[in-house]
Amino acid sequence: MTGTIPVNRICTIGDKPCGKRGLGAVPDTLFADVSEYQVPVDDSYPYRVLSIRVSDGTYRDHNFARNYAWMRGALDSGRMTFGIVYTYVRPNWLANANTVRAMIDAAGGLHRRVALMLDVESGGNPPGDGSAWINQLYWNLADYAGSPRRIIGYANAYDFWNMWRVRPPGLRVIAAGYGSNPHLPGQVAHQYTDGSGYSPNLPQGCPPFGRCDMNSADGLTPRQFAAACGITVNGGPLMALTDEEQAELLTKVREIWDQLRGPNGAGWPQLGQNSQGQNLTPVDAIAAIKDDMEGMLAG
Repeated sequence: MTGTIPVNRICTIGDKPCGKRGLGAVPDTLFADVSEYQVPVDDSYPYRVLSIRVSDGTYRDHNFARNYAWMRGALDSGRMTFGIVYTYVRPNWLANANTVRAMIDAAGGLHRRVALMLDVESGGNPPGDGSAWINQLYWNLADYAGSPRRIIGYANAYDFWNMWRVRPPGLRVIAAGYGSNPHLPGQVAHQYTDGSGYSPNLPQGCPPFGRCDMNSADGLTPRQFAAACGITVNGGPLMALTDEEQAELLTKVREIWDQLRGPNGAGWPQLGQNSQGQNLTPVDAIAAIKDDMEGMLAG
């Protein structure tokens, strides 16, 4: 999951990055997959999803803090729909999990629109079935994320079938297959290139990274892709607000309601009662004053 050759050419339809199916078809969600092998992300990044590395086992990615800060800001502003943070899995699963948790916590905590991904590759790992320790890591991070749906996997077909033979139920997977689509069980996206020319009609990279690993969630909008990875995205203008801002907005709406309608919407006893004995609201009181003034003027 690396790539370093600087090329900023991307496929577009008008000013929109295009997917695999062409104009007028069901949209595919394209996104990059980056680590410290690329430059840090910036506002030139064109897609609504991004995958960034947090660690390789206990090795801490040097670009993570900067990439994650940008990702959090992009999610809060509405620039991005959701993000993926991944770790290259290693057999010392508890130390691996603790590294992931510590790095994310130190960078502001796990954002509500971020899924975690286990990068399952045989390179540098013991041969054979690693399901036992991979699944220990999976369930540890599922507990951290609050739901196993927010933990997805990444693997090529060989490692998927040989290294992760026993997998958690309902696992969603990004499948690596350069030149062909593996169509793995639970697959939600396809890593179609490492930036070296596979699937030449599709982007081989994007700004600001140049050539890099590129992925396509085939037939899924960013919001649908997010939902498949356990991320709920609210539509409308509230999508751009943080949890704290949404709580503040709700508090202010309730305060306005109380001022206009009184406690529990039952009016204000200080303003008097109507003919049915109901407390008046400020609007009722103003209307009564208006009637009194008109009566005085008419008299």
